[in-house]
Amino acid sequence: MRMNWTANWMAAWAALVVLMLVPAHEGVAADKSAGATAVITNQHVKTDSKFGAPDKVYTRDEIRAARPLGWAPAPPPDLRYEADKTFREAAPEVGGPPSLGRPGAPNLKADHEAKRDFAEDWSALKQPDELSDSDLGSSGASADGFLQGENDVDFGTSDIYTGYRGNFWASQQLKFPWKAVGKLLIDGGGYCTAQSITGAPKNILVTAAHCVYDRANGTFYSGWTFVPAERNGVAPYGQFRWASARVLKAYIKKGTRRTDVALIRLQNNAQGQPVSFYTGWLGWRVNFPYTASLHSIGYASNISTEWTSMCAAESFSASCEGADVLVKGCNMTFGSSGGAWIEQYRPYEVSGYVEAVVSGPSCAGTFGQTYVGPRFSTANFATLCAAEGGCTTP
Repeated sequence: MRMNWTANWMAAWAALVVLMLVPAHEGVAADKSAGATAVITNQHVKTDSKFGAPDKVYTRDEIRAARPLGWAPAPPPDLRYEADKTFREAAPEVGGPPSLGRPGAPNLKADHEAKRDFAEDWSALKQPDELSDSDLGSSGASADGFLQGENDVDFGTSDIYTGYRGNFWASQQLKFPWKAVGKLLIDGGGYCTAQSITGAPKNILVTAAHCVYDRANGTFYSGWTFVPAERNGVAPYGQFRWASARVLKAYIKKGTRRTDVALIRLQNNAQGQPVSFYTGWLGWRVNFPYTASLHSIGYASNISTEWTSMCAAESFSASCEGADVLVKGCNMTFGSSGGAWIEQYRPYEVSGYVEAVVSGPSCAGTFGQTYVGPRFSTANFATLCAAEGGCTTP
């Protein structure tokens, strides 16, 4: 009996020592992250099946008629900059360890099954290819690619970019990475841009928080539908309804650019497939340098609501924007909200890491020539991912 008691006592003591050696933050990190975020859940999601019945299906005419959501008002710039326009400070520290999630490829059978399941959309794929440049509806700025001039604000490469078309051609619409980006339709009106960043079973999109939470009314929007690779109202991979949406409580409280990022979980479609089956997903990166060569993408209404536009430029930090905000030259405006800023962009390859999403205009440049996005960091994107149990794909 004495030997059993001693053995039990020693086992209990060993277990206590193990618990004492485990860092306390490991056990509560998820709870803390969840407490820093706010989430809304779709009540129409079925829990007794593999996919939810779509509670809203948009027609092609409804998709084409959707108007872009406006940019959220910018918070006041740094008071030091307001008092002295010549004020400059060193770039903020990167902070936190870098981390990433890798991009992933769609299923090899995806296009074959999509042609069968969405036959009407596939028959309409080539219609926009027959349009002439006079039919593009651009705002006078070339979408083929050009270098803009620089204004008199000396913040780096403000107002400097190369702009060009994204998924204008069918040959690009159905290829990676363009197919992983889509139009995010907001129930009740308006649209933004979003992109897939995980595979199944999580099926997570990243977009801007102002596309998810309406600060003017103090509430979440009522719902969302993601239409990947959408062009001219055509949905070659169908539509995907939301399961949940999450934003930072800091965004709800202050609406800053650095917190203007949101995650949306999607349901599988009526065929029982996740969005990543058809599109694959872009990677993401956290706590990387402010200066990077980035390609941004979005359904910019000032260029076209029917296809995506792109801008290539070098990102930078600006004194008037503060920490965890990337600034970048680009001519895209409304509708591009939530569109990815992609590092290591390689057309027709499974590649690319999202490091920010479009938020709005910048105090560091001209409206419609420079904009900003929340730089993904421990304080914003990583916090949202932790609350979701991670943004990695098994």
